[in-house]
Amino acid sequence: MSDTPSPTSSPLFLPLREQSLLRHLSDGTPPDTPLEQAGLLVAMLCRRQRPPATQLQRLLHDACALFAADDGPAAQAQLAASAGQDARALEAWLGLLAAQDVLLAPDEVMEAVLAASPDAYPGADFQAACRITLEEHTIHFPATSLAEGDDEDADDGEQTSHATQHNGLFTSEQARVLRAIAANPDELIDLQAYAGTGKGHLVLALLQARPGRYTYVAPTRGQVEAFRARLPADAGTRLLTQIEFANAIARHAAANGLTGGFVPTYRQSTLTLREAAARLGLPAIGARRPDQVLMIALDAINRWCASSAPSLQAWHFQRSLGAAQLEATPFIAAAEFVWRCMFDPVVQKGGCLRLDAGHIGKWLALRAVPLPVSLGMVLVDEAHDLSPAWKQLLATHAPGVVSLGDPHQRLSGRVQRWSSAKTLEMHQSVRQGRQVDALVNQSLALDDLGEPAPFVGASDRATGLRRYDDWSAVPSTGARLYGSLWRMLLEANELVARGARVHLHPASRQALLKEVDGPIDAWRSAAAGGPGQRWESFVQVCAKRGQADIPALFAGGFDAAALQRLLGQLVDADEASVVLCLAQHAKNLQFATVSMAPCCFDSGHDARALHSPVRAAYVAITRAQQQLWLPGDAMEQLQLSAQRHDRAVDERRRQRRLASGYPPPRR
Repeated sequence: MSDTPSPTSSPLFLPLREQSLLRHLSDGTPPDTPLEQAGLLVAMLCRRQRPPATQLQRLLHDACALFAADDGPAAQAQLAASAGQDARALEAWLGLLAAQDVLLAPDEVMEAVLAASPDAYPGADFQAACRITLEEHTIHFPATSLAEGDDEDADDGEQTSHATQHNGLFTSEQARVLRAIAANPDELIDLQAYAGTGKGHLVLALLQARPGRYTYVAPTRGQVEAFRARLPADAGTRLLTQIEFANAIARHAAANGLTGGFVPTYRQSTLTLREAAARLGLPAIGARRPDQVLMIALDAINRWCASSAPSLQAWHFQRSLGAAQLEATPFIAAAEFVWRCMFDPVVQKGGCLRLDAGHIGKWLALRAVPLPVSLGMVLVDEAHDLSPAWKQLLATHAPGVVSLGDPHQRLSGRVQRWSSAKTLEMHQSVRQGRQVDALVNQSLALDDLGEPAPFVGASDRATGLRRYDDWSAVPSTGARLYGSLWRMLLEANELVARGARVHLHPASRQALLKEVDGPIDAWRSAAAGGPGQRWESFVQVCAKRGQADIPALFAGGFDAAALQRLLGQLVDADEASVVLCLAQHAKNLQFATVSMAPCCFDSGHDARALHSPVRAAYVAITRAQQQLWLPGDAMEQLQLSAQRHDRAVDERRRQRRLASGYPPPRR
């Protein structure tokens, strides 16, 4: 789906600057010019309810004329207000106005209008000048040497495609990026763009401008199908998930004799760990059973595939072997054996071991398998999550690659930069208005990726920023995002009980199913008179986070049967009135209204959680189009969460050093 959403209505712009409104709130004085006085009068009216646009336009004109003729007293009488309010009051005003689809004019527009006509409202010309985010641009695509649909194995000589051009509405940043891609069709381009800046809009423009010249690769089936629905049925454009892309490269390599006859495509294991270890003939190592050795080997292989290391090293096993400081050499040998078995056609017959896109990419990179030229330029969405192996493969692709990503949306770890690429950036949102600029930039500043360039909201989009003191004040529609799995479960149960049509995001639902057996079993054991340590530990953790009502849910009878009843009452996304989702799973989503629970910001308590709470919050904040609700102390709590996360990372690093044989630091 294009991430340039169509607004539900055209916002009305008021001839009023933020600094003038803030001065009015702080000392009670009206603005100096009749034009801004009229803007303030209409702002006071629209805080409660927005009249029709034509009525407001007339009111702006008449009020401006009145204030200009009266030269002061009328403005003082009409605009009298109590003083002593601060920037938080300004934010509340802007949020209420944005909720009515009313915005203050951009400062650059106001400066020009005040210089030309401070005593008269310019009308339609003023409104048009404020809508400057998207403008008409023409993008020229030069002729290229590989015609659409040609295969690199064709022997009829070099083919040339015709030059084309594409017209559309783009921000100035989008137009600049499109021109760079069009002018460099065989280069590696690394586009780093903030959430909501229109990466999807760029991809759609490229696919429409020259279908067949590109292959688009996205992580999920939903992203691929969203683009497919926007293209003509006969476009002939290749749209692939990452798994389909990996399979296609593997088949191409096998067809060209580069894999020894085996086609290493994605597959799930059909065996348990114990059955797979027995089929492999994997021996025990010390006190570790064969199935435990296999589990350790697979975990190390996954870490190796996510790294740039050419071979398995001892540090790949630190997470599994822990601080026991076991000799890693036999485990390395076992993992190397398992790795060979993963790509053995005899062993893999019937699905012995799982192969995913990361495994396939590492295997192909170790063999330096080239990508087929017939793919054309490859457009990789969410490239911030690409493994080093896939980056190594893509970097050598002759027709070029466009890497579309946002390092702040990589929830754990750091993005490995391309070794050599033309780097482009986009900071101008087309999803959210300028009302959220400060909030987004505060979250970016808390990330550990250095000094970020500022995020800039669209001047013609109204995104009301609303602060709540109590969670019950947030809307009952739109999306509700959480930082706590248990808080999400509790509210899903309560909303369904009240008759709400609730949808649970698939990734969040999967995470819930993975974890919920723990407290259910712990309570059942404690209630039956068995060991109660697990239950007491769960209660203590919840109490520490101010979530004493969570244990009460399970102690009150929420068991496996209750969970199945709840899941059975959930509805599909297109039928739901409210969507529940963990903040870290909100990527690629957008909603008119987003409400972020306090636990989105008060997180980082769980040392096992690897994802950054700051990046998860950034992802969640940038989902809202029209209204964003968050607690009053959101950023203060997020800063504390970032500190807790940093301490947990340092502790895990210390444990890894101990496991590797490093002596503890002297104090």
